[in-house]
Amino acid sequence: MPDKNRTMFRNSYKGLQNTLYCRGRERRGVEMLKKRGATLGFMRSKRKIFLLMLLTLFLVMVPLASAHIGTPVYSSWTTNSPSIEGVISGGEWTDATVVDFTFDMRGTGGGHSEYLTAKFYVKNDANNIYVAIEVFDEDYDAEDGLFLWDGCAIFFEEDNDDVLDDYDNGMEATTFSGSDYYADHDMVHRTWDLDLNYGGNEDGEMAWTHSVMVENAIGDYTFEIRIPLTTSPDGDIFDLAITSLPRKVGFKLWFYDKGTHGVYPDKPTEDINALETEDGATFGDLWLAAPPPPVGGSATRIMIFPNEFNILTSLIQLAPAIIFSTALTFVLGKLKKKKQ
Repeated sequence: MPDKNRTMFRNSYKGLQNTLYCRGRERRGVEMLKKRGATLGFMRSKRKIFLLMLLTLFLVMVPLASAHIGTPVYSSWTTNSPSIEGVISGGEWTDATVVDFTFDMRGTGGGHSEYLTAKFYVKNDANNIYVAIEVFDEDYDAEDGLFLWDGCAIFFEEDNDDVLDDYDNGMEATTFSGSDYYADHDMVHRTWDLDLNYGGNEDGEMAWTHSVMVENAIGDYTFEIRIPLTTSPDGDIFDLAITSLPRKVGFKLWFYDKGTHGVYPDKPTEDINALETEDGATFGDLWLAAPPPPVGGSATRIMIFPNEFNILTSLIQLAPAIIFSTALTFVLGKLKKKKQ
């Protein structure tokens, strides 16, 4: 083969080798990029899994909302125990939490009768819960005859599990002097009967007045109540057994006017209000206050119970939503950065 042809063949062969070499490098580079991409994808997946685990942890930390209905009521701590005589006087209730509400009065067969405006006062110390209930512009009914009298009660669902058991309790008073609940008031959830009828004791106090105590006269009712937090070791199994504060319990206020009934809090979809006194899931949440820490001292556990719904209370109640939204924003931000 002539030298000239040999040189051309050698150059062509080298060019082919270079082309194949470059293509091989390109193919290996693509394979390396694919592997690197798979590795990065796996790492990103791990990050996503980690972020999802973090979000799950935040969700686990968020407390579940109470199953009870209505807005929670926060009792006030007191060193001023009121006199229980059915009259709000002096400054005996000025340190209480006060809730304005309305009784939607309904018959035992359902159907709206009237609205009654009312007030709920509540405070507690280390020994008792103190409650006052005012019902305004209501006629005075205290006669016998097919239960044509008035009455008021507060019932508790103590363990806050939405279920009333035989040992849940409360206080009730009626206006008719011949009624079983005229002189005795300590109730137990055995179809809400006096615990005296089951071998219990009459614990606590309840008294009431009407501003115009003339049959059918329009005026205002005032009911005052003292309920012991615990009656142990000398009490009975039908009483509250609250030994530490703060503490959340279920509660229901009940007012009846002859054949109509009003409750607070009230389940909007229940047409027969009297049935709510037998349904623990329709009770409200009552937070009993703990004593404030001593001046200059420290407390291992502090919870704030304001008399009014202020901004600090708002933040406390919004804490779960704040935690969740913060965690969600963090996760979405991380995912967005990884995509870029």
